[in-house]
Amino acid sequence: MGRSQDYTPFIYTTESLPEKGFLIPYTAPGREIQGREAVAYLTFIVDYYESLPDYLVFIHANENQWHNDFFGGKTSKTLKNFRYQVANSQGYVNLRCATDPGCPTSANPRDPTLQDTRHKDVRLYLADIYMYLFQVPYESVPEHIGGVCCAQFVVTREQVMKRPKTDYERMLSWVSGTRTTDSFGVGWVMEKVWHVVFKKESI
Repeated sequence: MGRSQDYTPFIYTTESLPEKGFLIPYTAPGREIQGREAVAYLTFIVDYYESLPDYLVFIHANENQWHNDFFGGKTSKTLKNFRYQVANSQGYVNLRCATDPGCPTSANPRDPTLQDTRHKDVRLYLADIYMYLFQVPYESVPEHIGGVCCAQFVVTREQVMKRPKTDYERMLSWVSGTRTTDSFGVGWVMEKVWHVVFKKESI
């Protein structure tokens, strides 16, 4: 993506052999980097919690993404057309305009399918994961979760700070160290709940 004077890039890598000059996200002791973009996003929030910018723009590495929909596939065009007034009013805004996939629902934490059980899919454990991430009892786990895919979004500092730093540290600990699922599964879970992380309703 072409750099703009309006943005200060923090570029993380999750490769096992990181390229020189890239930032390395938090890694649990004795583990390889896991968690896809989630571990990078949470590492940034934890590391800079006390000095966050007014707006945080979390995006994937490649310029062209299939889920950049309204202005074509280039992330630079998406950001060029983004209206920060929307972020000011909403606090958290997904960078994808189309609501499919992800809405109206994309996960049912309390009702895993027989297939989930047979394959020990991460969906089977989603209620327990939700309880840990958000420190809530089972009764507070939503029956359904719905949110636009695909883990690219803008969030304001004010919205981030509606949670204490310890919440993000706990989430980062799970993302980087869980053995419940693999790196892809961790990314999937966080993609489903980023809006909840930033204090939005489950649907």
